Amino acid sequence: MSAEIVFDKKHYQEEISKLWTPALRQFNRLIRNYVLFNLSFLIITCGELVCFLSFFALLSRSSVLAFTLAFFFMTLFSYFVLKLYLQAKKPDQLMDLCEAYLDRCKAIIHYQEGIPEHHVALGQAAQKFAVALHEKEYTYYHPPSFLNSLGPTLERFSCFCHWKDLHKMKEMLLTKAVEEHLKVVKCEPTHLEVHAALANAYVMLSSLYADPRKYHDYDEERYIPDERFSEEMQARFRATAQRAIEEFKILNDYAPEDPWVHIQLAYSYHDLQMPLEEIREYELVLTLRPQDKDTLFKLGMLYFQQGMNAKGLRIYETLKRTNYSKAESLIKFYGSFESLGE
Repeated sequence: MSAEIVFDKKHYQEEISKLWTPALRQFNRLIRNYVLFNLSFLIITCGELVCFLSFFALLSRSSVLAFTLAFFFMTLFSYFVLKLYLQAKKPDQLMDLCEAYLDRCKAIIHYQEGIPEHHVALGQAAQKFAVALHEKEYTYYHPPSFLNSLGPTLERFSCFCHWKDLHKMKEMLLTKAVEEHLKVVKCEPTHLEVHAALANAYVMLSSLYADPRKYHDYDEERYIPDERFSEEMQARFRATAQRAIEEFKILNDYAPEDPWVHIQLAYSYHDLQMPLEEIREYELVLTLRPQDKDTLFKLGMLYFQQGMNAKGLRIYETLKRTNYSKAESLIKFYGSFESLGE
């Protein structure tokens, strides 16, 4: 059986999209329960401190002071014990939520092991939900309209509190997508599109660990947790990227003369933040399709961005001679290497 999806894609995507809202609602409910837990103990502790300070003079002359202090420390002890329990329980709750969503997706497609279309469909469903969670960690707290100036502060606070939960959930979903695409490869081990899909699944997973400072849309003003720049994250990125690269090598071995393969490789190297490899793939595309102006433009842009200005200018002159509509916009990238390196 071919690994190409034979489902009615539009109908399938409509049905899957209906599952995002209840799944997101369940996820938000889980997040909200932890917020309420912490907020409840904060209110109780503050109330006890206020009462203690307000009636300190009265309590200091009676045995009630000892009981008040004991109750206060018992509250703190209970909070930390319950917090440790809930933190240990949270990964299982996230996994249950992830599995429940995927089980509902399986019911829609009548999922069966060993059928390539079913594995691809389930993998795509997991990827779609992960995309729906993108940057949601910034959105849990909103100030009233008359306090819009607090927006950036609350956005930062929201990310600080919840980014790990969002990261874990997306990691579970994208890992599941990789697993499903691996099953497809076992069904169709020599199908090029199957290996391309698996490579892209690895690329999506690697984006969770990539250094955000290396993306062109990086916003220095936006809060990003320090853990995102950690060596552990970079090690995971390198490990996942290496798996994607292995799939790329398979694609290249099977069809070294196919421009589509090299274009897919270029796209994936772009997502993996590997510009030199991306340049090499576009150069190979041009050896196969020398009149491809869109590829010439992309290659010229990459040359400028990597400081290869002489090569970039030669492409600019070539495009200008052929009256390519975007030739003038290419020269705007001249000097972008210095700005990227700042």
